[in-house]
Amino acid sequence: MDPVTVISETPTATDLCEEAINENLSKGLPVNDEDYAVIVGVSHYLSLAPLDAPVTDACRLRNWLIKADGGNMDPKHVFFIPSAPGSNTPDQLAIDKALSDIIQMATAKPARRLYFYFSGHGFGSNWEVNGMCLPIWSPSFYNAALSSKAYLDLLVEQDLFQEVYFFLDCCRDRKINTKPLHSMLGGERPGGANTMAVVLYAAEYENPAWEGLMNNNGNLQIHGYFSRALMEALNGGAVNNNGDITISGFIDYVREKTESYAQERNQTQTVRSDIRNNKNGLNYVFHRTGRVPGTVLTITFKSAGDIALDGPDLNNIKSGTVQAGDSWLVPLGKGYHQITNKTTRSSAFITIDGTLKSMNYDF
Repeated sequence: MDPVTVISETPTATDLCEEAINENLSKGLPVNDEDYAVIVGVSHYLSLAPLDAPVTDACRLRNWLIKADGGNMDPKHVFFIPSAPGSNTPDQLAIDKALSDIIQMATAKPARRLYFYFSGHGFGSNWEVNGMCLPIWSPSFYNAALSSKAYLDLLVEQDLFQEVYFFLDCCRDRKINTKPLHSMLGGERPGGANTMAVVLYAAEYENPAWEGLMNNNGNLQIHGYFSRALMEALNGGAVNNNGDITISGFIDYVREKTESYAQERNQTQTVRSDIRNNKNGLNYVFHRTGRVPGTVLTITFKSAGDIALDGPDLNNIKSGTVQAGDSWLVPLGKGYHQITNKTTRSSAFITIDGTLKSMNYDF
């Protein structure tokens, strides 16, 4: 990942990540106790330029996985491994130990799903292998990076999980003569024919991934473009009209939003996806939100006129005469909507992406 220049003190991981609580556990309600996750965020490096987004982004995903209206997971099944200023952690041992603990738990009882997320500096060793840089990486410690392919193979070939979701928010600029590290874990592996894997790389091979200052519901925060799109997708952006997130809808949303965020800053970034053993098809639902996507829009009118609001399929949603200062309260579904003042012959498009429950718009 390539950093932006921001003048600020780097907060600690504790400052950036409040403790997440799954309300269903305290209420005795069901949780997804067959799901597991390893979430790694590396913002601090001993030799490389520091990054602002990885720990923050990793924290947001960790919290979504735990919360009842997100991944609804048991917090004990979510291994959050952030970096800290002046430290060479996380190292490979910490990450392998987390995976070892998960494999032991998944061996003891049936497992459904494993999430693996890494955000930090990275490089492309070759087309198939991405190096996930550990904090000690430097020209001297040239191989101090984890091999994406080796770790994905490890998780898939265990045949312990029905589904593996593998998300990498790091650069893929090419570095030659590198040998990223394989996991220290080993043992007999059945082969992985029964595990579906969905892999998303933040960038194509030989290309960078970016982070930048972004407006997050009125708050200016630095995020990786890919991670921002990932969280928006999970929080409702990728939901279809049934309230479900399918594999294809999820991938399409993350790709489109990542590209859009890069283009807004005159940069280029294209998400790379790969799917293994998907016997269920691209319309497979991997997350159900339980709500139909939509936003309650408050439109405040700056001038009087005869107004028409049309939906994505050009059907009229609402029409009428308004005075300056009047407002409409309208529930809208996802998509592009057009509002027109027939009196002044002016019009505009309103985009509803499903991530906000309410929204204000001046026209």
